[in-house]
Amino acid sequence: MSSHVATDSRRVQSQSDLESYILAGCKPTSQWVIGTEHEKIGWWPDRGRSPDYYDPRGIRSVLEGFKQFGWVANAADETLLALSRGRATITLEPGGQLELSGAPLKSLFETAAEFDQHLDELKQISQTLGLQWSGVGLHPYGNPLDAPRMPKPRYDILESRLLNAGQLGIHMMRQTATVQANFDFGSEADAMRKWYASVMVQPIVMALFANSPVVNGADGHHLSFRSKIWLDTDDARCRLPNELLRPTVTLAEYVSWTCQVPMLFIHRDGQYLDCRGRSFNEFMTHGWSGHSANLGDYGLHLSTLFPDVRLKQFLEVRGADMGNRESVMALPAFHAGLLYDSRALDSVIDCFAGLDESTWNAIRMAVCRDGLRARVGPYDVGALAEHLVEQAIDGLSRWEPAACVFLDSFLDRAKRRTSPADELLETFKKQPDSLLDATRLV
Repeated sequence: MSSHVATDSRRVQSQSDLESYILAGCKPTSQWVIGTEHEKIGWWPDRGRSPDYYDPRGIRSVLEGFKQFGWVANAADETLLALSRGRATITLEPGGQLELSGAPLKSLFETAAEFDQHLDELKQISQTLGLQWSGVGLHPYGNPLDAPRMPKPRYDILESRLLNAGQLGIHMMRQTATVQANFDFGSEADAMRKWYASVMVQPIVMALFANSPVVNGADGHHLSFRSKIWLDTDDARCRLPNELLRPTVTLAEYVSWTCQVPMLFIHRDGQYLDCRGRSFNEFMTHGWSGHSANLGDYGLHLSTLFPDVRLKQFLEVRGADMGNRESVMALPAFHAGLLYDSRALDSVIDCFAGLDESTWNAIRMAVCRDGLRARVGPYDVGALAEHLVEQAIDGLSRWEPAACVFLDSFLDRAKRRTSPADELLETFKKQPDSLLDATRLV
């Protein structure tokens, strides 16, 4: 969850203002780029626990360490919680997961170089602190209530909401890690075609990238427990209504849904103000506590919605568990191949023709447990994954041909019907305490 606070003070007077705000992100094809984000879970091997913020060897020291590489803190932040360098940012998730939100880049090989540089810098910093970092989708050990808690005021409000909205929201905040990617669109029609295709594909992504099978030191009986967590976090802000799962979905329908979701907060004079669950519709129509709705408020509100795909002034795909370098590179390559090539995008939409909303939801639930071996009625997730990876390779061969190398092993994965979680469970059976080391990135 980015620390960036939108500052657009233009007054919002109608839903059409919000639609125009999203469409301001439209770009010609020549300007389309890819942004990749990934979260790492840290731990102290010598202490057997995750690092907290204020310890001399903890999270704040990690952030301070990045300054030697040209990362800069926001001068307005009294507590060091985020850094920036160029158009990239480093931020903290609620449990101390370290997130790099990469710069928007044209080439997937630039993304690979960015990732490698980030890990190299993190390694140099962490060695002196006795810290290691894992690329796993869910911290496999411990109760989330005992996990560290980062001193971000917005997380106080978010956690309070999620503790009352679902059973697993605290796990989401303090224990999960993801890799996700961001993509551009050229028009309203293009945005909604990419939206629909991305939403349909995310259960397949969850199966391909499943990497969170162990929960609180035991087999969680789900290959992607992280994906299951989102189904019991906060239905209002995580689950999409049926009209947003249809190929005819419109931007107006999407914006209408976002305006019905309970707000968490607004940002005024450096402070987050708890809106106590009023909808953005109510805020837009009646104001609140002497404040009127502006476009910056809407941008901030969008960042607090957690569906599998999120549409802002760009498109975010959010279904994958965090993994190793191979997974971090495959996720943006897979989606770029499907979304940035018109033929591949047509193929994705055709692939899901006739899939009704209840069946999609059933597939979404089944992949959490069974991954690539899930089957729902006539739908074989492994076969769908194999087809979609082939289409992604085909599309990528026209967008960035050399980057097809990032998907080679994923085609083999789909054919074998095995995800990283299958291998992780084998490791867990042999050495139950070794999962963080087995998934170590740094």
